[in-house]
Amino acid sequence: MIDIHTHLLPGIDDGPITWDETMAMLKQGVDDGITGAVCTSHVLNRLDAAFEKQLTDKFQELKKRVEKENINVALWLGAEIHIQSDFHLNSPLATLNNNGKYMLIELPLSEVPENATETIFQLCLDGIVPILAHPERNGIIAQRPNWAYEFAQRGLLLQINAGSVTGYFGKRTKRLVYQFLDQGYVHFVASDCHNPKGRTMILSKAYKIIEKKWGKQTAKRLFIENPQKAIAGQEIRTTEYEPLGEFSGFLSKFFRR
Repeated sequence: MIDIHTHLLPGIDDGPITWDETMAMLKQGVDDGITGAVCTSHVLNRLDAAFEKQLTDKFQELKKRVEKENINVALWLGAEIHIQSDFHLNSPLATLNNNGKYMLIELPLSEVPENATETIFQLCLDGIVPILAHPERNGIIAQRPNWAYEFAQRGLLLQINAGSVTGYFGKRTKRLVYQFLDQGYVHFVASDCHNPKGRTMILSKAYKIIEKKWGKQTAKRLFIENPQKAIAGQEIRTTEYEPLGEFSGFLSKFFRR
């Protein structure tokens, strides 16, 4: 399995504080069957040269420690970019593995900002495929699940958290991601790991649930094939989507422009 959404670099965001925590998370992941991971620290305000250097230096240190401890895991660098942060597409951290194609973006947990659709639309015009991180944890999408349909219909790829599948984030969130999976809205499952005790680097539990309920091919696509393609910058094919219940097309006006 390949984990495209992790918070592994210590002392950067709300992820691990120490290198010991980072290495413990990685060992958990490898023991769980994870063979590769993208380091996607939060970019909440600004992605500038100073922050790029900070992340790059930490990433290089992580690779040295992984090699020294002989941990068998591939690592790539990216970022989880807040939709309202200041960033430029020419940043080497703007897209996963600096491939110039796939960008991991996040919304606030309690709203969908007015400028979000404009930003997403512009990214699509620039040839970027946005990957929307954990939409199931956004309060507005939880109340109006067809927002997820609209985003997927307009070319975004959706990444849900493994903890949402297993029930870590509650029954309501679990029911919502099951709906998304039924409709085919989900393109990735990732750990979104933050620490070795609570938000861990564990994917196998969610993999087994999805394999049992939605089939082996779906599990393989969400945990292995699509992550590989996202890192390599290869095309990820999607299908036609159907809305959840009555559909009002409330985002369409932004994209028609």
